[in-house]
Amino acid sequence: MTTYPEKKTCALCGAEHAYEVMGSAFVAGSPDLDTRQPETRRSALFTEVQRCPGCGYCAADVSESKPGAEMMVKSPEYRRQLDDDASPYLANEFLCMALINRAAEDYAGATWALIRAAWVFDDEDGAAEARTCRSKAADMIALAEEHGQSVAKQEGASTAILVEVLRRAGRLDDARSAIARRPAPQAAEVIASVLQYQERLIEQGDTDCHTIAEALGENTEAEGNK
Repeated sequence: MTTYPEKKTCALCGAEHAYEVMGSAFVAGSPDLDTRQPETRRSALFTEVQRCPGCGYCAADVSESKPGAEMMVKSPEYRRQLDDDASPYLANEFLCMALINRAAEDYAGATWALIRAAWVFDDEDGAAEARTCRSKAADMIALAEEHGQSVAKQEGASTAILVEVLRRAGRLDDARSAIARRPAPQAAEVIASVLQYQERLIEQGDTDCHTIAEALGENTEAEGNK
């Protein structure tokens, strides 16, 4: 993995700072069911959010402003989250980015910021906090859909993400209901296989992390045993 510093000017306060940006990364293995990439990309999570050292604005790119961002950054809710000593520094950045996106009515962006915060908590053994982030992400997906936003471009992928965050959050009944509303049969074969695998995980009460390769492998094995 290689990163390089790139100087950016904060769109809110004008502070200049050099941020580490992803250059290249060798990826070997399968993504998790929530699309988290394997190493070495996995360790580059910190490059996906930038925190202005001047005003604390957290965004994928601090040189770009979002509607309502300036007011949100100054709000007590935002300042509490930014300086929350009980959470990892990186998790606070993603949670603050989620607040910014929510204020801008970018609910899909807020969803992914919450999922990324969950990944940070996963790495820091914060199981309860990760579940909370995923549960909030699931609710944010519903809000995104109400506003005509999708968290994924591929047909059926939004459903797959929703089912995964619900299952990992321990909301198994909600995950089961989401699968019952699965996309039309023309959804990609990979998505269909993932949802079939999710059904089995839910029935087993499994809330652990699993990969797309596991889903495809188990589905192939099941087909071969017919």
